[in-house]
Amino acid sequence: MRFTISFFYVMLCAWAAAAQTDFTPVASTGQLDAALTAATNKVNAIESDFVQTKYMDMLSEKIVSTGKFYYKKANKIALDYTSPVHYLIVINGQQIKIVSDGKKNIYELRANKMMSQTSVLLSACMTGNLPLLSKDYHLEYAENGTQYRIKILPLDRIKSYLKEIDIFLNKQDLSVDRLRMTEPTLDYTEYVFTNKKKNTSLTDEIFRID
Repeated sequence: MRFTISFFYVMLCAWAAAAQTDFTPVASTGQLDAALTAATNKVNAIESDFVQTKYMDMLSEKIVSTGKFYYKKANKIALDYTSPVHYLIVINGQQIKIVSDGKKNIYELRANKMMSQTSVLLSACMTGNLPLLSKDYHLEYAENGTQYRIKILPLDRIKSYLKEIDIFLNKQDLSVDRLRMTEPTLDYTEYVFTNKKKNTSLTDEIFRID
């Protein structure tokens, strides 16, 4: 009898855990879009820690990096990688700066439609401001007890190197918990955001391009 009760308890716990991870379609996507717009309109700045995991089929191990994420209205984003090596990506308006191995490269987004579109996509995904996305993407909404999952499917040229994006939003404040970007090869890059802070005083120095 003790074995039966223990087995039943384990199965019940397993079922409860599975129930928290299973997603079902959102009943009213319009209400969620309205809530997202209202939430992002109240946010002027975000900073958080992140862990990036990159999976490549040709490698036996995943590549894990850590760093800080910064966002400031409007359209200012910085990903400051601190481990295992220092690497910096800054988007400020129509310019993007990449610093790797002490070498700095600056690109004009206007000159490259693909890069400009990727910048808009990154900004929308990192901040949860999905209304930024246009008809160039198909969105699918699902939810479980704690999160919304929004699957973004590119419909134009960007799908040649990006199969889909999955964004996991915390139901309590609609902030981004996790972001996974999957390539056509099924290799993927995933970001997990922790220690999230909203409307902190971020200096413009963080987002300098020159």
